[in-house]
Amino acid sequence: MSIDNSKNHMPITLSQKQIQQITWTLLLLMPIIGMTVDLIAPSLPAIARGLQVSNHAAKNAISIYLLGYALGNFFTGFLADAWGRQKLMRINLAGFVLVSLLPIVSPRIETLLLSRLLQGITIGAVAVTARATFSDILEPQQLIRLGTLIGTMWGLGPVIGPILGGYLQTYFGWKAGFYFFALISLIGFIATYFIVPETHFNRHPLRIKTIKKNLTEIFKHPLFMALVILMGLAYSLLIVFNTMGPFLIQSVLHYSPLVFGHFALSLGLLFLLSTFVCRYLLKRYEVNKLFFVVINSALLITIILFGITLFFKNNMIVIAVSSGVMFFTCGCLFPTSMGKGISLFRHIAGTASATMYLINILITSLLSLLVSFINVQNFISLISVYFSLIVGCALLYWCIIRKTA
Repeated sequence: MSIDNSKNHMPITLSQKQIQQITWTLLLLMPIIGMTVDLIAPSLPAIARGLQVSNHAAKNAISIYLLGYALGNFFTGFLADAWGRQKLMRINLAGFVLVSLLPIVSPRIETLLLSRLLQGITIGAVAVTARATFSDILEPQQLIRLGTLIGTMWGLGPVIGPILGGYLQTYFGWKAGFYFFALISLIGFIATYFIVPETHFNRHPLRIKTIKKNLTEIFKHPLFMALVILMGLAYSLLIVFNTMGPFLIQSVLHYSPLVFGHFALSLGLLFLLSTFVCRYLLKRYEVNKLFFVVINSALLITIILFGITLFFKNNMIVIAVSSGVMFFTCGCLFPTSMGKGISLFRHIAGTASATMYLINILITSLLSLLVSFINVQNFISLISVYFSLIVGCALLYWCIIRKTA
C-alpha cells in the first residue's frame, strides 16, 4: 500500500504484513485505554478512606479522568492532521508513564486528581492518533469492521481491569494500580516506537480557518452527530456502573473489593461477547438494522427490569441481569457507531475522531459527575439511570439515525 505525499515528504509503501503489524500493535493499546477507569473502580472506597476524603471526592477520580480524555482527544486531533501521528503518539505514551507515578510520589487527593486529569489527556491523545492511523492504512469498509474489533480489544480493559484492580487493591493497596499503569504504558511505548511509522503525509495546516472549515463540515453532518451522541449515551452505561457500583456492592451490600472485581469481570466478559456477536452480525446485516434490534430490545428489557427492581431493590441477580443488559447493549452500539462515524470523514480523520470523542466523552464525564452526587442506598437509583440512558438512545435512533442513515 502506497501512502501518498502532498507535502514534499517521501511516500512510504506498506506491505500487508506491515499493515497487520501496525494494526495489531495499535489494537493492543486499546485494553490499556479501556481499563483506565475500571482498574481504579475497586479502589475508590479505599482511596476515600486512605486519603481521608469524602466518597464524592473519590468518585471524581473517574469524572476528571474522562474530562481529560475528552480534551486530549479533541486538541490532539487537530495536531494529528497538521503534524502527523508518530511523534504525538510517542510523546503522549511517555507522558502517561510519568503522570501515572504522581500519586505514588505525592499521595494527596489533589495530586491524585491532577494525575487522573493528565492520564486522561495523554491517553486520549494516544487514542485519537491510533484511530487516525487506522484511517491512513485501511479502506472504509475495513474501518467499519475494525470498529467492532477495536471495541473487542478495548473491551478487554473492562474485563481485565476490575478483577486485576480488585487483586491489586486487596494485596497491595490503591497505589498498586498506578504502578501498573506506568509499567504497561512503558511497554506500549517501546512497542509503538519500533513498529509504528509515520503514516500521514497529506497534512492540513494548523490554521484557524482550516479548523473552522473542517469543524463546520463535521457539525453539519446529522448522522455523524447522532452517532457521536449515541456513543456518549452507550459508554455512559458502563461508566455509571463503575461510578455507583463499587459503593452499592461494597458499602451498601458489604461485599469485598474482590467480589466487586469478579462481578465486574463477568460484566466485562459480556461486553466482550457482545462485540463478537456484533462483528458477526455486521457481516450479514446493515448497520441500521442492527441499531433497530439492539436499541428497541434493550428498551423493552429495561422497562421490565425496572418494574422488577421496585420489588427487589438489592437482589444481586436483578443487579447482575440489569447491568449485563447494559454492558451488552454498549458493546453493540459503541464500536459500531465509532466505526461508522470514522468512515464518514476519512479525509479529516484526526479532526473527526477528535470531535467524536470530545462530545461523547464530555457527555459521559458530565453524567459521571452528576451521578457522583447520588447517595446510593439501593439498586433503584442505578436502574433509574440505566433506564434514562436507554430512552435517550431510543429517541436518537427513531428521531435522527433511522431517518438519515
